[in-house]
Amino acid sequence: MAQFLLIRHGEPDYTEIDKRKYKGFGNDLAPLTEKGIEQVIATSKDPIISDVDLIITSPYTRTMHTASILSKELNIDFKVELDLMEWIPDKTYSYDDYAEVVKWRELFDSNDGKHISSSDNWEERDEILTRVQKVLKKYDHYSKVIVVTHGMIITTLTGVYKPHCAQIVKYDLKK
Repeated sequence: MAQFLLIRHGEPDYTEIDKRKYKGFGNDLAPLTEKGIEQVIATSKDPIISDVDLIITSPYTRTMHTASILSKELNIDFKVELDLMEWIPDKTYSYDDYAEVVKWRELFDSNDGKHISSSDNWEERDEILTRVQKVLKKYDHYSKVIVVTHGMIITTLTGVYKPHCAQIVKYDLKK
């Protein structure tokens, strides 16, 4: 049974994304800030991750940037797993305004991740759990695995609300 060490990506830099007026998945192209890089390097020195077997990561730029730094610092390979991606705030992928995402996140939080209206089209809590746990089960035969992912995923799995950038949160799949 693996011990999973969930690590939220370092602080992202949306400067170039905002300049280009990217929407939806365009936001997922943001790399880390210099501070974000420093956060991840500091996290790599935490003794709890000194003996990990593997790093798995979400496919977003901010998480892959984080995983690549951890990989270099720890001399450990990483694998990209699509289903470690961030929460899907709009399953039609058609929202135009980030304010809508904020509104949907508030609805998610206030309703324990469940839809309250037939017009709600964001990914529910149980959907997140199903997709992420399916990925983690593939790696349960390892001893210790770093999972580089997003705050919403970590919150959904563990209850740790809005983890800090580059924060480590332990997770046991068998809970």
